[in-house]
Formats: sequence, C-alpha cells, structure tokens
Amino acid sequence: MKLQKRDLVATGLVATAGVIYLLWLLDSVPTAMSDVRTTGSLILALGFAASATAVVPTFDQLLRGNRVYLAVTSLLGLVALIAGVVMLVEASETALAVVMVAMVAMWLIATIHHSLQAQTRSPKPAQRVVEPERPRVHA
Repeated sequence: MKLQKRDLVATGLVATAGVIYLLWLLDSVPTAMSDVRTTGSLILALGFAASATAVVPTFDQLLRGNRVYLAVTSLLGLVALIAGVVMLVEASETALAVVMVAMVAMWLIATIHHSLQAQTRSPKPAQRVVEPERPRVHA
C-alpha cells in the first residue's frame, strides 16, 4: 500500500503522539510533561494536526464523499473532542486513553479509506493509435 503525502504526514503525527503517550504511561517523560493535562494537550495538538492533514482533505470533498466514512470519522472526532475536554478539565487519565484510541482509529480509517480511493481511481485508458492501411502495390 503506497501512502499519499497527506497520509505520511498524519502517520508521523499519530506515531509521535503514540510514542509520547507510551512514554507517559511508562513514566518516562520529562518532569514538565508528567502532568496529564500537559501530555494530553500535546497529544490533542498532534491529533488535530493529523486530522487537518489527512481526515479532512477539503471541506467540499468531505461533504461530497462517502457518507459512512463521514459519519464514522465525525463520531470518532466528537468522542475525541469530548474526551479531550474531560481530560483537560478533570485531569483524567482514562479520558486521555480514549483520546489516544480515537486518534489511532481515525488515522487507521482515513489511511485505509485514502488507500482504497487511490486504488479505485483508474488512470485514463491509453488511447490506441490505429494507423490506416497502406494500399497494396502489386509488382
């Protein structure tokens, strides 16, 4: 599966968020990031950036695209938003986990969706050049 540039960028952002989250879980982040809100804010920022680059290519394309994809990614985005607010207000570790799971799910769905779209886009068929027959010359 060949990833488009936007999916490569999103993959890097989500991977970075995942590494930060795992380091936070293992209590291996710098002291300044040991707080749920600080780590969660960075993860939220990375998630928003990933979404802006991959999940939503253009608003017009989103509205005219696959309705199931739109519904699922919108629902996951809403879950991530609500969990993000809860995580920031209550310093909830569980809400941070929900943000991370929603982010990875949106990334995975978007990457698969874009890959399938790229495969179904068929290149323009090659035009066959037909040369006229030459008249036969009898000797």
